[in-house]
Amino acid sequence: MDGPAIDPAIALHMPQHPFLLTASVGDERTGLVTTWAQQCSSSPLLITVAIERGTEIEPLIRDSRTFALTALDPHDRLIPRRFNPPPPRNEDPFVGMRLLTAVTGCPILKRGQYWLDCELVGHLAPDASHRIYIGQVVATGLGEAAITEDSAHELAAVIASN
Repeated sequence: MDGPAIDPAIALHMPQHPFLLTASVGDERTGLVTTWAQQCSSSPLLITVAIERGTEIEPLIRDSRTFALTALDPHDRLIPRRFNPPPPRNEDPFVGMRLLTAVTGCPILKRGQYWLDCELVGHLAPDASHRIYIGQVVATGLGEAAITEDSAHELAAVIASN
């Protein structure tokens, strides 16, 4: 091979944090766990999130033009079990969970560290396994598992170990 090789393990060193991505349209709502979310603009505050093609959440985001992200405690085991893999479209995975809604009406977990409520401003559909959705943040808040200095250090250690 001429030229540099691509080592996919290098991408594992990029900063990642577990988020619950949620969306809703009418009575239908769902979520999925992702680590592929990041800020892409400060004015206005824009967030990107990569979503695997064909997941149940994509039509909800496109129809509602909204989504929310809740930062999960990296040690939380309940949320990943409930939302990874994403639940079937006819199932409400939020039953029994403590939720709130902000501007967009998307379900937001109270048990998270912080949350971002977003209006969809664009999306990219590259010839790849994932699509990229761009949301303008319209509201934010802290959750019940607010970040402490200790949890920030734990999060940094988890990220460094990946």
